[in-house]
Amino acid sequence: MDPNNKWNRWLLAGALPVIVGLFYISASGHFGYTPDDTYIYLQFAKNIIHGDGMAFNAGHPTYGFTSPLWLFIISAGGKLGVDLFYAAKVIDLLFASLGIVVFYLVAFETIRDVATSLCATVAFSVNAWFLRWAGTGMETSLALILVLAVVLYCLRNEYFVSIFFAALAFVVRPETVILPFLVVIDLFVNSYSRKRAVQTAAALALMYVALIAPWFIAAYRTFGTIIPNTFFAKSGIHPGFEALLATAADIGKTVGATDGIAAVVMLLAGGFLLVILTRHNANLGEEVRQARFFLMRQSIIGVGWLVVLPAIYCLTDVNVMSRYLLLITPFITIYAFSFLHKAVENSSLRKHVYTAAFVLTAFVLVQNQLVYRAYVKPGMDAFQVGMSSCLIPIAVWFRENTPADATLLAPDIGALGYYSGRTVLDAAGLASPEFIPLLRQGLSPDSIIAKRLFGNMGDVDFVVQRSTMPGVQIPGDSLQPLFAKPFYGLTIQDPHLTYYTVYKVQRTPSEVIR
Repeated sequence: MDPNNKWNRWLLAGALPVIVGLFYISASGHFGYTPDDTYIYLQFAKNIIHGDGMAFNAGHPTYGFTSPLWLFIISAGGKLGVDLFYAAKVIDLLFASLGIVVFYLVAFETIRDVATSLCATVAFSVNAWFLRWAGTGMETSLALILVLAVVLYCLRNEYFVSIFFAALAFVVRPETVILPFLVVIDLFVNSYSRKRAVQTAAALALMYVALIAPWFIAAYRTFGTIIPNTFFAKSGIHPGFEALLATAADIGKTVGATDGIAAVVMLLAGGFLLVILTRHNANLGEEVRQARFFLMRQSIIGVGWLVVLPAIYCLTDVNVMSRYLLLITPFITIYAFSFLHKAVENSSLRKHVYTAAFVLTAFVLVQNQLVYRAYVKPGMDAFQVGMSSCLIPIAVWFRENTPADATLLAPDIGALGYYSGRTVLDAAGLASPEFIPLLRQGLSPDSIIAKRLFGNMGDVDFVVQRSTMPGVQIPGDSLQPLFAKPFYGLTIQDPHLTYYTVYKVQRTPSEVIR
């Protein structure tokens, strides 16, 4: 379908704003849903604005965040006088909406058909995980746009622009460090001159290093490391084959819930195109050429990204969350529609190519709406209630009932730190890297607190324990339980009732004198 055709331009001009508008309305419907990790960004941003450095606890810099670029964007909003909470969430929602436009551009660059590309865009706009994370105030939407931009400009042979976006992506999600390698592979596979490809690859490498080097220098000077604490706190210790299979199963379950149908279509239609490539028939010359174009020129970087990123997650035993996988799910949708479009065109059903696209859109839409309405949305609502009735009130209690110099230890620090104004030690190791050695031994934040392994981490005045029972006494007689609050639906994957119990540390006379 010719994009320059008048009717196609009208179709695009009318349909794309409607798709974006419907997505915006759907995503803004759960605007109140705010993960605890968002508050970690907000706390860092608050300290930057107040001149207390890149620190969760004022004056104590630590590399406890994943995305420096996202942190600076939030901080810039705060500097302009916008409330940090709303700055993070509104900007995130706008990036998510813009992401749909960039998704369409990549889809069209791959499929080369307006109607099928719009069908793919509709399918992605209803993705349950995409809806879940849009407007949460996290870096997910920004990372999604940047990854799509890398692929878009790579497909357009604008490799230097692609590398520029790859460098930005790196300071949003570190795992995107593999994107430059895929760009270079695409360059070599699709270059007519090996010598020119080598020269261009060297220039791309220099440009990439030059763009990310300033952050490396700043990070090392500020934190003494260029590796974020999240890498050590959220990756596995000794992955092994069993852990690899478990991570792969988690990835398959998460992706399958929203993209299972699209993934099956992608594999079947892609397999059909591969079969065409293996057939030696003089009458199939044009079909073979087009199949090679779709599978090599239009697909190598995206398919490579689809394969390599989950492999890295498995090999490093990362605790995979749905927002991590949103970096690959757009390409499952794009290649499902792309391969289906080309496969039907090269079959006896070529007259029904748009019918196939509409049917696939309907199936993906139904699958994702069922998952979103029955599973994701109730989980977000429960989590939002838990935050407003449990963690935030606990933080307010600390602010109103404890000295300004009080220190508390907790497994979830975002809302507690942001609303309490107190020093918070992080048993999960993100803002308190001194806990990372314990985590690397296989201990969870809950077990670190329950076993009282925080004695050498500094003076702790209060402890917040997370457990399945209220007021479960931590071993020892120096902790006085004060109160407990319930939190239902702490995780969407495994909703259950969790209790947060607040303890006051009772120091001995010798400890008080010291």
